[in-house]
Amino acid sequence: MNGQNQENWGKIVAIRGSVIDAKFEHELPSIHSLLYAGNNRDIVIEVQMHLDINKICGITLTPTQGLARGDLVEDAHKQLQVPVGPGILSRMFNVFGQTIDNQGVLTDVEWRSIHRPPPVISRRSIESEIFETGTKTSFNEY
Repeated sequence: MNGQNQENWGKIVAIRGSVIDAKFEHELPSIHSLLYAGNNRDIVIEVQMHLDINKICGITLTPTQGLARGDLVEDAHKQLQVPVGPGILSRMFNVFGQTIDNQGVLTDVEWRSIHRPPPVISRRSIESEIFETGTKTSFNEY
């Protein structure tokens, strides 16, 4: 059951707050893979470690309300990704990279894994420059 288009399902065997253990019979999801659970795939879990040859331990990135032992989890075969590029300047996002500022669809962006390795040292800037991080707010505006 290898491949991006293959479904890979597991079952939740333990829930401890936001920590989830799940058992997969066929293919163990890789570390940092996303798993989806819940009736509408609305519970998102990121694999943190392999416990043995068919169990993972993950952390939920959304509330776990309604989740129970025995519930199915689906391996998404991908990692958490966020938008990168000029199109994100002055925009607001949630942890999943979805816009929350009601300013429409993102343009001029590339989606990258949050676990991507940093650029090699030879490609990093050594110049003194302004580091643009997003919207800034002053307390005087309130």
